[in-house]
Amino acid sequence: MRLRRQTQEVDANRAGGSEVYEERATTLTWSPAQLIALAVGIGFVVLGAAVLAKTGSSHLYTPLVVVWHLGHSPLLGWIDVGFGLLLILTAVIPGGVRAFMGLLGAGALAFGIVVLVDAAPNRLHRWLGVTHTNGWLYVGVGAALVLAAFALPVFVIERHRQIRRPDAMA
Repeated sequence: MRLRRQTQEVDANRAGGSEVYEERATTLTWSPAQLIALAVGIGFVVLGAAVLAKTGSSHLYTPLVVVWHLGHSPLLGWIDVGFGLLLILTAVIPGGVRAFMGLLGAGALAFGIVVLVDAAPNRLHRWLGVTHTNGWLYVGVGAALVLAAFALPVFVIERHRQIRRPDAMA
């Protein structure tokens, strides 16, 4: 959610009065895509933290472990934490970083496809410890993020309020 306030003074001498109105406008902007990015981001941070708690972080490639039926190395645990933190960051500002949310989703989708088609099986399995289950997770998350970033609307709520105060020169 983003909250923006604007203050504007309006002179009300039209009717011969000596009053000044202060107009305050409050704009609230939000999107359902923020909720999706926040939920996915928290999920990946928790997943990455669970992997790092189980593997430790002394070496990036070993040991290879299975956490929640997903193969992981410590390097993939750190990648999951970074990905989740970036998604949480995109959830803070609704309109400005939706393209970045789509880019993160496209990256996850591409990585999932690479894992599923075994484009580089020796390197992926040795460095990251991924399996086809990881590939399906990243394809699903990536597709959901891309669709959410570009298909869900942004809602803008504006509230205007006028405050009457006496003129200081009267």
